[in-house]
Amino acid sequence: MNEPNLLLMLVVLIGFCLVAFFITLEALFGELVGGITRSAKEKPGKAFWVGLVNTVFLIAIAMGLMSLAEISVFGLVLAVPGFAVGIFVAAGIVFGLAGMVRLTAGLVFPGKEGWKSQASGAGVLILACLVPYIGWFGLFPYLSLRGFGAFILHLMELYRANRIKKQEASLA
Repeated sequence: MNEPNLLLMLVVLIGFCLVAFFITLEALFGELVGGITRSAKEKPGKAFWVGLVNTVFLIAIAMGLMSLAEISVFGLVLAVPGFAVGIFVAAGIVFGLAGMVRLTAGLVFPGKEGWKSQASGAGVLILACLVPYIGWFGLFPYLSLRGFGAFILHLMELYRANRIKKQEASLA
């Protein structure tokens, strides 16, 4: 088998795996993905800028802690928080992308429901992000940052709602 056919098969397999991954995220964390989708839809500009600022800030913190861990006697003490920050950013981007898949599915395929909607939305976004240069360096970073910003905004909404609930419970 020659290399171009193997590469094509690999790309198709990865595409199917990504579609299945986004369907699974929707199935297991539907409420979270729904809140992220709502935040991304209602505040697209704010979600993008919150995602950009937080990504730069958190990655700078993670890289700084990991760099200090290399030269410090207490390397593990500094490396663990740096690693945790990096994992938080990665998880936020993944959940943000799941929210963007749901948003795209609702806009492009309004009549579809359930896993078919998610599969269609994921397929469209995967193919769009595979477009050379503009998809790689334009669309994919935009979707990632907007999704991560929507993730942060949704977490802040949950935090505020929980704080208000606790205040009301303490007054009663």
